[in-house]
Amino acid sequence: MKKHDWLLHGLPLRLSLLWAAALLPGCFWVTTKSEGETLRKDLTLVQGRLDAKERALDDQIAQLQKVLEDATKVLKRNSADIGADVEALRGDVRTANGLATAINNTMADLKQAFDTYRKGNDARLDAIEQRVVQIESGKPTASSSPEELWKLGTDAYKAARYNEAIDIFKRLTQTYPTHEKASEAVYFRGQAYSNLKDWDHAIGVYQQLYDKYPDSQVADDGLYLAAVAAQQLKNCTEARTYLDLIKKKYPKSNVTKQANELDATVKKDQKTKAKCSS
Repeated sequence: MKKHDWLLHGLPLRLSLLWAAALLPGCFWVTTKSEGETLRKDLTLVQGRLDAKERALDDQIAQLQKVLEDATKVLKRNSADIGADVEALRGDVRTANGLATAINNTMADLKQAFDTYRKGNDARLDAIEQRVVQIESGKPTASSSPEELWKLGTDAYKAARYNEAIDIFKRLTQTYPTHEKASEAVYFRGQAYSNLKDWDHAIGVYQQLYDKYPDSQVADDGLYLAAVAAQQLKNCTEARTYLDLIKKKYPKSNVTKQANELDATVKKDQKTKAKCSS
């Protein structure tokens, strides 16, 4: 749009015609004084309205520019805030992952510890139950200690349950051959056989006592009782052999006197075939 066209746009029709005529080349327009003043007033009014419109547009442009600047600042600030929030969230996620890993590890450790405790506790409960059964029945279990076996064996022996005592004492010596009560267990096992008048087995056990535990305090007693058992079987020569071992191996034995007396008796019996078969 040309400048003149812009100026004419929006003017009243009468003023537009006058203005256009004035601009035409070669044309002369004659107006009265009154019409000229009216025209000047209209032009002044139009110019004022144009100036007002221009100022209003300038204000609106300024306001729009401010709004755009503020919006840009907000967007930049929001973008920065969002970036910071995202980074903080990432940090929180990393922390949460670390905590989750630590919790999982702790749970695994606790589970392993609990399983170990449960297995140990189950084993202890089984042992306790076996001991309760053992106490109630008076019989040993697979987990009986040497002390428990010794007590059970001696209780059975004192109660004249000799076969039971024999089994318990045998188990003690086989399971715990180096225990301090092992040699005595062999000795009382031999005595249990003697009380059952099972002389052959009694002699075998007393020989075992001498062979495995020659330094035991009851080894010489075992030899003496082996001689007594042999005498019962009328094996006089065998009986005197055991008594001779006592004299040679255990000169300070507490059964020396009894051994000498038995030796004299057996020696005398050897002269009678009814009393000695060998």
